[in-house]
Amino acid sequence: MIKSGGVYIMVDIGSKEIAIRLFLALIIGGIIGLEREKIRQFAGFRTHILIAIGSCIVSITSIQLFSDYNLYTNADPARMPAQVLSGIGFLGAGAILKNKGGVKGLTTAAGMWATACIGIAVGYGYYELSILGGLFVMIALFVLRIINTFLFSQEKNVLILKLSNLDSIPFLYDKFEKSQLIVRNMEIECRNEEYWKVNFFVSYGKRIHLHDVMKEINMIEGVINVDYLD
Repeated sequence: MIKSGGVYIMVDIGSKEIAIRLFLALIIGGIIGLEREKIRQFAGFRTHILIAIGSCIVSITSIQLFSDYNLYTNADPARMPAQVLSGIGFLGAGAILKNKGGVKGLTTAAGMWATACIGIAVGYGYYELSILGGLFVMIALFVLRIINTFLFSQEKNVLILKLSNLDSIPFLYDKFEKSQLIVRNMEIECRNEEYWKVNFFVSYGKRIHLHDVMKEINMIEGVINVDYLD
């Protein structure tokens, strides 16, 4: 930053510096996105990378515009990044609605917002803040999720399914994982002329609405009926 006529003007950012900032945004956004991807959230690896890089680009553009036009107008370098954070709200709302619940998806939405904040910080060149911010976001996502698992007891139940064929089982496991149901065991009890009877011993958090999951399971091809033990 240099001073000219009593006004501070930012120096243009070189190509090497731009590449470093974009790469750092990609790395931090990717690490955060991997955690979301691992638990099968709709906003995962690529989404968080795009959010971080996009926010970084907006910040760099804002700096360059301020540097180029500061002498001719009252430019505000924080105005464009502020619009990014507003736009992230729409993506976050989509993540929550996609999961059919006001509770499920809030962490993903908050993670997207935090990723955008980190991308903005990277774009402005605050490397220490960006790296430490990314580290604390990962602590919140990884470590606190483990603590949350130990603090809040898991519900246990048995889902009783009637299947027209056993080819549906891989799709059922995929649905269980996306719905955050942990399958502890599976039993194929018997087969008659019409269907297979399969029992899934599952555990899940108290915030999971089992009836909503059962409705989604019932829509899978090959599932005749789904019930559970009271």
